[in-house]
Amino acid sequence: MPKGRSTIPAGLLRHLWHFIKHINEVSFEHGGAIEFWLGAQRFYVLSDPEDCLTLANTCYSKPYIYDFAKDFLNNGLITAEAPVWKSHRKLLNPAFNQQVLNTFVDEMNKQARNLVSNLSNELGKKPFDIRHYLVNFTLSTVSRTSLGLTAKEQKIIDREYAEAIEDLLALYCDRAQKVWLHVGCVFKWSEMKRRQDRLTKTLKNIINPVILKRKSEMATKQETTRYEDAPGKFKPVLDHMLQMAHEQNVFSDEDIREHLDTLVAASYDTTSSAMTFMLLVIASYPEIQNRIYNEIQEVLQNKDDDFSKHDLQKLVYLDAVVKESMRVHTAVPFMARKVDVDVKLKNCTLRANSTCVIGAHALHRHPLWGPDAKEFKPERWLNPSTLPDNPVVFAAFGVGKRNCIGKLFSILMMKTALAHIVRQYHISGDIHNIECEFDVVVKPVTGHHIGLKLRS
Repeated sequence: MPKGRSTIPAGLLRHLWHFIKHINEVSFEHGGAIEFWLGAQRFYVLSDPEDCLTLANTCYSKPYIYDFAKDFLNNGLITAEAPVWKSHRKLLNPAFNQQVLNTFVDEMNKQARNLVSNLSNELGKKPFDIRHYLVNFTLSTVSRTSLGLTAKEQKIIDREYAEAIEDLLALYCDRAQKVWLHVGCVFKWSEMKRRQDRLTKTLKNIINPVILKRKSEMATKQETTRYEDAPGKFKPVLDHMLQMAHEQNVFSDEDIREHLDTLVAASYDTTSSAMTFMLLVIASYPEIQNRIYNEIQEVLQNKDDDFSKHDLQKLVYLDAVVKESMRVHTAVPFMARKVDVDVKLKNCTLRANSTCVIGAHALHRHPLWGPDAKEFKPERWLNPSTLPDNPVVFAAFGVGKRNCIGKLFSILMMKTALAHIVRQYHISGDIHNIECEFDVVVKPVTGHHIGLKLRS
């Protein structure tokens, strides 16, 4: 089990989350845009959907704070410089199309069943924090479908890799809080930098042998595909990249490692936090939980079957709950861009050499959602005519062309897990008294425990 983060005072993280919500709300009062200075750096905050899209599709580069992870992720899609991101994103898109994702469904079912089995340890006990179960599920599912690991290799990922990446993410958060360590020459001589180097080396030493082993296997076996041949078979993302590296002379081994690490890092906290909120809202509204359960019973002919890709498509109400939870309880409340050219918006111009924050939390409460924008109402997703005309106001996976490549994968994985959990257990809990904090993502830290009872 990954260790909890304890390097940053919890009170500071909770104040940071309240500040983020406040700054997003203030942006509404200023026509969707505000400007402020921190030291010599100019910042903008946007919450107007048209302005957000203009900015996102004009400026692709990330602010310097993303460079904290450069030693680890470098050319991965989160931290890559704009020219590298453009070429690599185009190459990687086919590895995340619906046809490929459908081949992952059997593995997602397997990992979801493991999750349900592990949760049985909590039956008959007091309410508990489900996060570490969801972290392990996410890590196992993403690493299996990305790397195609053996059982032995998977144990190393579940244990050593999980601990190292948890500690590294905590280190980035700690550095972000200590402004003097933003200065590269100061950070270079700090104990934190030495610890970062050790953790980065550990993570590279885990993934690099996996890449080299699979590269050798593909060269000797001349294997071109491992999916569509039989049920349960799939082609890991690693194989897609190695095949492109061989056939198109793209992607170095280091590029491949950085993309694989990025996939894990990007989903690690976001998916587990998002699913925690989803289970809490399902627990808090019995009518919603019953409707999800009844939908599952209607879709499955054999009540203990795995969910096929067709079954998952039919779980339309569960899909609505997933999306509404991500809207109301936003795991990633903002994203940022480096403004490298003047950007003319509807009512103002963003000046070059500044930083702009796109407020996803604010977009998810935009007046376009209607007077009930702050309310949790999954039904709004069941009728397209009730949704806002501008899709930018749903920004759970980013805004514009540099959005999350794993959007469809993430939704498919979360739906599969939630369907297995609700089918097996009745969930109890109350989302109305939670307290949240923000480090890499927003996560509940008090009042978020749930209880489980086995369904008859």
